[in-house]
Amino acid sequence: MKKLLNKTIWFVFLMSGSALAEDQPPLAVFSYEDTSCGVWVKSTEKEWARAQYLSWFRGFVSGYNFGNPGNQVPIGRMPDEQTLYLFIDKYCRENPLNPFVSAAFKLVEESRINQTPKKQKGR
Repeated sequence: MKKLLNKTIWFVFLMSGSALAEDQPPLAVFSYEDTSCGVWVKSTEKEWARAQYLSWFRGFVSGYNFGNPGNQVPIGRMPDEQTLYLFIDKYCRENPLNPFVSAAFKLVEESRINQTPKKQKGR
């Protein structure tokens, strides 16, 4: 794996009802240099790579919780290791051209307390 960290990847998701409001700027997500679903699929036999990816997912969800204390992903709703593998596998099968880290947005959307985010005042 080339330069796993220290690259900023910009994601713009045009999803109605998503955690990202339509009037917000693109979200900077710090991740790996290559986040293709192909890299995820190839990491099946690399335990160390999968462990890093899963740690990144947990950190992403923790960061979401920090920024959204009123609509968190509760501890009991965060999938265990095997379930998270399967979740990302399924995401990549259904979205093979997307980066596998964008599965983290879907994970948050499906796991947070309130499925539809509340509009903040002034937005």
